[in-house]
Order: sequence, then C-alpha cells, then structure tokens
Amino acid sequence: MDSTAACNDCRAISKRNKRTLFGVIFLHGLNDMHSTALPTIIPMLAQSISLTMSQAGLLNALFGITNIFGQPVFGFFADRLRRPWFAVWGPLLSVTGAALLPLSPSYGTAFIFVGMMSVGTALFHPQGTGRCGATAGENALAFYLSLFQASGSFGSAIGPIYVVFMISMLGKPGFPLVIIPVAACVCLSLWRRMGRRADEAAREAGERPQFLRNLRYLISRVGWIVSITSIRDAVFQSIKIFLPMLLITRGSTIAMGGMVLFAATLSATFAGIVGGKLADMIGDEKVLFGALAASPLFLIIGLHASNLFCLLSLMVGFAFLQASTPVTTAMAQRRCPDSRSMVSSLSNGVSWGIANLFVTPVGIIADIAGLQATLNAVAFLPWLVTLLYIGKKLLKK
Repeated sequence: MDSTAACNDCRAISKRNKRTLFGVIFLHGLNDMHSTALPTIIPMLAQSISLTMSQAGLLNALFGITNIFGQPVFGFFADRLRRPWFAVWGPLLSVTGAALLPLSPSYGTAFIFVGMMSVGTALFHPQGTGRCGATAGENALAFYLSLFQASGSFGSAIGPIYVVFMISMLGKPGFPLVIIPVAACVCLSLWRRMGRRADEAAREAGERPQFLRNLRYLISRVGWIVSITSIRDAVFQSIKIFLPMLLITRGSTIAMGGMVLFAATLSATFAGIVGGKLADMIGDEKVLFGALAASPLFLIIGLHASNLFCLLSLMVGFAFLQASTPVTTAMAQRRCPDSRSMVSSLSNGVSWGIANLFVTPVGIIADIAGLQATLNAVAFLPWLVTLLYIGKKLLKK
C-alpha cells in the first residue's frame, strides 16, 4: 500500500467513525491494564491467603473457561448490536474485579473477583476487535488492528507497575474506592461519544445463521488460525503468569517482577505495530511464521538468569512471539468480514482462553518438576507451529 492510499484511508476513518475507532483502542488498554494484573496480585495472595501455584493456575483457568465459552456467544450477539454495549461496559467489570481482588479474604472470594475480570474481558474483546476492524477498512486492516492490540499490550505492560504503585499509595482498601468511580466516569463519557453501527449492518447481522450453524462455518474458515494462536498465546501467558514467581525464587522482589513484566510486555507492544505494518506490506504468512520461528531462541536465553542480557533476550523473545497477534486477527477478519466480532472471538478469545487453561497443568508440573525447567519446556512450543508449516510446504512440492 503506498503512502497516498494510507493517507486517504486515514482521512476516511477520521470522517466516518474516528471516535469509535479510537474509543475501542483506548478501552482495550484500560481493560487489559486491569484484567492482566493477576500475575502481580498472585504473590500478594500467596502471602495473604497462602495461594499455591496450582491454585494460581486454577484462577487463570477461570479466564480460559470464560473466554472459550463466553467470547463466541458475546461475539455472536455483538455482531447484532448497534451500540457498543459490551465494548464500553465490559472494561468496567474488569476494573471492578481487579481492584477488589487484592482484598480477597479467601480463595473462594478471589475466584469470584477473577470471574468478574474474566467476564468483563470476554464481553469487551469480540465487540471491541470487531468495531476496530469494521472501522479501519481493508487497506490498512492489520495496521489498525495492531494499534488496537498495542493498546492492550501497553495496558498489560503497565498493569503490574500500576497495581503495585496504586496499592502502595492508596493501600488495598483505598485502591477500589478510587479507581472504580474513575473508570465508571470514563466509560460513561465514551459511551456518550461513540457512534452507532449503521442500521443496514445490524439488519444484515440479524439475518445471519443461528449461533451453532454460524460457529461451525467460522471454525471451518479459521480453525487452523485458532490452533496457531492457541499455541502462541499459551506460551506467552504461561511465561507471563509465572515469571514474577520465578524471579522471586531467585531473590527478587514483587516490584522487580513487575518491572521485568513491564519491559518484556512493552517490547511486545511495539512488535505488534511493526508486525501489522509488515503484514500489510509483505504478506501475512511471512510475518506470522517467521516471528514464531525466531521467538524460542530468545525466550530460552531470557529465562536462564536475571541479569541484563537475559532480560533483553526475554524482551526480544516476547516481541517475536507477539508480533503476529494483529496479523492472525486480520487474517481471520478478512476470511469472515460479515462476522468480525464472532470470528475475532475465535482467533483471539478462544485461543486466549485455551492458553489460560494451559496454565493450569503448567502450574501443576511446576510444583512437581520445578518452575525453571517447566518454563524452559514451554518456551520451545512455537517450534511445533514451525514444524507443521515446514511439513505443509514440503507436502505441496
């Protein structure tokens, strides 16, 4: 795409639905800043309610179950809504659960608060991703989806530092008293400013097949993409969840764990933008499979120790791992443009849910075999995708 086409596309977006596009991009950051705070809060719960790694894995599995079953359903209905109900109010539920989670007096209470975070996330992502893709246009679809993804990644990056800072400043009881009202005001303001979908789009959505029939069709179109993203997200989520615990076992503090997560996730934020731009220029498959093939090399080195060189290697590994995230979303939306919310729930939500379920056996194995050895094994998994891709290419020859 040349620069003139890009500028024309930007002007078209600005005239058509700029507030909706940048509204959902902002809300992605707000949602993920809170919904991904669990790795930082886990050490707090380990101290306050004696949470084990297996129990932490089960909390993360709740995210997985909710996203696997919830996101496709919410995406199905989101394609039929004129107003961004799920995209605006889902993040508020995530904020509420995250703010209350450090106060949990028991494992059962923590389970409820994590449930609020997971439902809020499952509500937001299908409609947020669908609205972003529908507004962006085809010429720069991967790029604008990469901005959407970057906002979420940036929220994830600052989430650990943000939670530690807010709790240190306000205390655990003061955190929800401040952040929940502020988030409610922000969501209400965006709700009033974000536009409706066209009546024609909503009417066409209402005429589409019923849920199960539509789901089968979408899986037939993007099932292989979901498989790839599930492996990618399982690696990312497993390392991200247990990295602070790994650092603490080496003598680091919770704050240090948050800083490392911030640096590694921030690198993934910029990598997604670069990956989206490259995909629009050189093609989706080259970016997707090239990035996944490179990531294990750097992840293994990064997990080896806690020095600066290993931290930089971990940042590069996270960057390669996440560079393909907007690419797979764009690939799915291009294959099913009439069901953007629901197909995004499969390529993003279901795969992310499977990844969170994967964290449970990782936690159990870590309790038995050790966290370092377990994460080292997880870091090699992207090469499964590489081997399958090479095998597919060889069979075609």
